[in-house]
Amino acid sequence: MTMPQSSFGRPRACLRLAALTLTLTGLMAATAAHADVRPDPGDYTGLPAGTNLLLAYAQFPRADKVYANGNTVVNNLDLSINAGILRYVHFMKLGDYIIDPQIILPFGSQKIGLSDSKTSGIGDLIFGGTLWTIADLARGEHLGWSVFFTAPTGGDKNQGFALSNNRWATDLQVGYIRKLSNNWTIDLIGETEFYQDQRDTKSQKDPLLQAHGHLRYHLSDATYLAATYRHAWGAKETLNGAEIAGAKNNGTAMLTWASFVDKQWQVQLQYVRDLKVEEGPKVSGLQARLLYVY
Repeated sequence: MTMPQSSFGRPRACLRLAALTLTLTGLMAATAAHADVRPDPGDYTGLPAGTNLLLAYAQFPRADKVYANGNTVVNNLDLSINAGILRYVHFMKLGDYIIDPQIILPFGSQKIGLSDSKTSGIGDLIFGGTLWTIADLARGEHLGWSVFFTAPTGGDKNQGFALSNNRWATDLQVGYIRKLSNNWTIDLIGETEFYQDQRDTKSQKDPLLQAHGHLRYHLSDATYLAATYRHAWGAKETLNGAEIAGAKNNGTAMLTWASFVDKQWQVQLQYVRDLKVEEGPKVSGLQARLLYVY
C-alpha cells in the first residue's frame, strides 16, 4: 500500500523504490484510511433515518518486504505507520431511500527505516456516502451504492506520506448483506477507484478494482466474529510513459472481533495480513475501532 537484483538493473530498482513513496497510500488496511474506503463487516447495514455514528480508528500497519511484478525488490523497508481516523456518519431519508452522508479525516505518523525518513500530519480529507435500495433490518438484507471522494488536502504530499497522495480520487462501491441464519451473515462488496494525475509529478494511475467478502458468526446479538478476504487488481502507475508501479494482483485476509458493550458503544479489534502481493509492500498489522451511536 523483493525483486531479485539480478532481474532488474540498478537504475530501474532505484526508480521503483522512488515510486514507492508515491504509492504508499495503498498501505492503509481499514475502512476509512484513505480514498480506498475499505468496508468493515456490517458497514453496509442501512440504519434508520436520524441515526448518527461517531467513529475513531487506530491502525498500526507494518511492512518490510516490497514486491514488483511478483518479485521481491526490498527486504528491509522497515515501514511503520501509526494512524488515527475520525469519521462522522449521518443517516437520513432521500425520498423513499436511506442515505448516509459522511466525512472522514485520517491523521498520523510514518517512519521508513530504509530511507531513515519520518513524517506526520493530517491526511487527505474523504467525503461521500451510501444510498440503500434495500435496507431491511428485520430480514437482515441490505443493498447499498456508495461514492467517496478524496481531496488532496493532507500535509507532506510530496514526502511519501501514506495518508496524503496529492491527487483527487473517486471511489465507487456496491455492497450487499444477507443474513443466512440466526448465527451467520455474509457481506459482499465490489469496488472500483479512479485517480486524477498526481499533482506534483503528473504520474498517471490506472483504476483499481477490489472485491471484499466478510463472513460473520454472531456469538450473540451484541457480539460477532468475522473472517474477511479482499483482493485488489490494477492501479498500475506510469510517469512520462515509464512504469513506476505495476498492476496489483494482491490478496489480504483479516480477522475481526466486534461487540456492543452497551446500546451505544461498540468496540472492534482486527488483525490484517497480506497473503499475496504482486505489487507493493506486504503489510500486516493490528487495528481497533470505537463506535458511538446516537
